[in-house]
Amino acid sequence: MDVVQRAIFVKRFAPLAMQWGVTVYSAAVSLGLSVLFARSMGSSGFGHYTYIYVLAGFLVLVQDAGFNTLLMRERSAPSAVLQSRYAELPSTALLHLTVTTAVFLILTAILYRWLDGPSLAAGIFCFATITLTQWQSSWFKGAGRFERDAVFLFCGRSVSALFVLICVLSVGATPVSIFLAWGAGLLVTLVGHYKHFPPLVKIQWKLPTWAYRSSISFFAVGLASSLYHQIDIVLLRNVLGEVPAIGHYAVATRIHDGLMSLATPVVLMLFRRMRALAMDPDADGRFSRNAIAGALGVGVLLALIGWTLGPWLVSVLFGNAYAEGTQTIIGLLFTALIFALPNYVLAQNAVATQHERWFAGCLFMAVGVNVLLNLYLIPLNGVLGAAWATILTEIFLSITLCWGLRGELFR
Repeated sequence: MDVVQRAIFVKRFAPLAMQWGVTVYSAAVSLGLSVLFARSMGSSGFGHYTYIYVLAGFLVLVQDAGFNTLLMRERSAPSAVLQSRYAELPSTALLHLTVTTAVFLILTAILYRWLDGPSLAAGIFCFATITLTQWQSSWFKGAGRFERDAVFLFCGRSVSALFVLICVLSVGATPVSIFLAWGAGLLVTLVGHYKHFPPLVKIQWKLPTWAYRSSISFFAVGLASSLYHQIDIVLLRNVLGEVPAIGHYAVATRIHDGLMSLATPVVLMLFRRMRALAMDPDADGRFSRNAIAGALGVGVLLALIGWTLGPWLVSVLFGNAYAEGTQTIIGLLFTALIFALPNYVLAQNAVATQHERWFAGCLFMAVGVNVLLNLYLIPLNGVLGAAWATILTEIFLSITLCWGLRGELFR
């Protein structure tokens, strides 16, 4: 009996352990590269790199068009609407990515006088390969193949980091060299895993309205989420100009985002369970409520750690120059995790229960609140104003999501 119980325990928790392991590994590698970039570029240079990264991150939303989430959801449990055309989804998504990437590269070439054209073009290429990697990862996760997905993500992070490291040490840390090397490393990984790609079928060369009708809600969610999490960098740049303080804020947000990424494996596994319960009319909302309560507890713990150890962590990783400028920022952004982590769980519940339109609406309202708060607080308090705007917006989002999902959470 002990052997059987041990086997069941391993079967249940090995996928989570592998996902957590590769997430921690990826976060550590990303943080290490960020430290290298920040120290090599200086505060202003790192702020400019982050600005280009954010711009490319906005464009990739159109390149993805919501297919990433749609692929994972339909792979988990196909909807009745898409059941007859489920096999065409991967091919349709790939064609959309190819066309939009080509269009963006052409537009960047036309507008190069008004933009940092080479850097943005390199970023567009890089994010296209990131999108392909995310789609393949979602295909694995949707099928419950978390072990294979962990291996795939480990290879992608390792190869791309090696390419970036070699390129930076050879030609220096610039947005162009970083993005090109990053994208090349991911392409090599994708080619090496071509046997695991979803089957591609021949599709008609006409606008796939059937696919866009299903993905448009996820695109809206992605757009609102990206604006919600990254608009502060754009506003800081345009209100304050290219100042070192933006680099300090970017460093603090990297640590904040790294902690959020550590929650991703757990939240995605919670999503599969929420999706299964959503298809069961007799299930209640206890599982989701417990998940939200657990996320809240972890957020409180991280907030305490941020105020006590955050400045020391920044000093160790990025140097005293960054630590002096982020002492209060890091504490405030860690405080935002008290609400951000439960919001992450609520977001997955919204998608699992097919309330993504409400979720998108809440996010767009939160974006409006965030922009207004930033425009009011940044001129008064600089980067600290942006941090306070983040906290207040997370609180607003928590209230609206809980209200909209109350029927699912307390059924």
